[in-house]
Amino acid sequence: MDGPTVAAVAWSTDGTTFNYRSPVGGEVRLGGYVVLDAPPGELLGQVLSQRSVEERGRRLVTGTGQLLDVRPGQPTFDEVAVSAAPDQLIAARLGQRGASLELGTLRGVPDVAARLEAKGFNRHTFLCGQSGSGKTYSLGRLLEELVLRTRLPLFVLDPNGDHVHLGRTGPDVDPTVAAAYAEAARGVQVLGAEPRDGAAPLRIRLSELGPAGVAALMQLDPIADRREYNALLHTLRNAPDEGFASVEAATEAFGASGDEVLELIRMRIENLGVDRMAAWAKRSARTIVEVWEQDAPRALIADTSSFEERRERIAVAVAVLEHLWAQRKRRRPLLLVVDEAHDVCPALPDDPLQRLAVELFTRIAGEGRKYGIHLLLASQRPDKLPENVLSQCDNLLLMRVNSAGDRAALASRFGFVPPELVELAGTFGLGESLLVGKVSPDPQLARTGTRLTPEGGADVPTDWAS
Repeated sequence: MDGPTVAAVAWSTDGTTFNYRSPVGGEVRLGGYVVLDAPPGELLGQVLSQRSVEERGRRLVTGTGQLLDVRPGQPTFDEVAVSAAPDQLIAARLGQRGASLELGTLRGVPDVAARLEAKGFNRHTFLCGQSGSGKTYSLGRLLEELVLRTRLPLFVLDPNGDHVHLGRTGPDVDPTVAAAYAEAARGVQVLGAEPRDGAAPLRIRLSELGPAGVAALMQLDPIADRREYNALLHTLRNAPDEGFASVEAATEAFGASGDEVLELIRMRIENLGVDRMAAWAKRSARTIVEVWEQDAPRALIADTSSFEERRERIAVAVAVLEHLWAQRKRRRPLLLVVDEAHDVCPALPDDPLQRLAVELFTRIAGEGRKYGIHLLLASQRPDKLPENVLSQCDNLLLMRVNSAGDRAALASRFGFVPPELVELAGTFGLGESLLVGKVSPDPQLARTGTRLTPEGGADVPTDWAS
């Protein structure tokens, strides 16, 4: 229906939030920043909900928003003009509160940087995005910013080898930026299941799993297998040098003991193929936790992509978690980054080693923060991770999620996120995201910028399609 143009207007009944009405296709966009011409002067606000309505035969949009940086005693107002905030005002807002990490730009506002607060990573973070959303690329961009602009040590469990080049820049990076990054990344180290490109071997020892971890790996139940379980516990506790130097040393000792129960354990090790796992350190090799302790790397990348068995990746995770928890009272801050976190912390563990890994992740999610152990977990769907782990995350970095059920689950579990912004995740393009929580000054709709470092993993080429 034709008629006079309807102006966008806003009103507030409490001086802290506002309602608005705007033409369809106008400047007032969901998640966007707006300026309200309210007394005693212009106010900055953000639109957090939006729906369409019909008034007098005309389609309009209406919703609510939050007033930003208002002083106590801000008066209420009615029917004031509202319009999109200028870029410089948005940039100034996001530049406040120590938001120094530049992930990319705002979605639809390419001249304004999307910024995150480094100190917000002292809370646990969940990065969610389905396959093809740009999740791993964006995680790499975030890790670059943490290396470049903070001193927070990073411990990265990398199951696909996507972050193995975090210590060097690509060929097209500006020389000044490349030099600054090279200086910041001097302490980045990479350990690989199959060492290559200068990476050192990624190895663990039997003793680093702890008695419960060794028993879980050997599928020993403390009740059903009580004789073997008990003999294993006593043998591990009495082992020389506070633990066998290698699996070979342990099996040799079991076989030479003359003890019938230890011989059964040795046979179990062989039958399960535990002794053939590639993750075991030889007698003189350094393990991943020894590298972490002795070298104090700026970032330690554990590339587990070449391990043939999932249990090897889980064993590495258990060794790392056991060590970090054992050393927790030192209160050394660190960010434990777990890409494809469902691989080592599944919602439905189906063997004893997986269940132990979930128990350790749950303990750190619940109690690790007070000791400086912070998590950044990346996964494709919320239901792939245990509820007790996910519920402890105070930051959500959300990329494209097509499933309406998954979006509803995310809105329910992350109650601090406006649900209509979560629903936008179904419309996100490649590299687009919602950033919300302690890491973000405000909920931000963002687009990931160009990486500084080469991406390690790659999809299989599709030249067969030509």
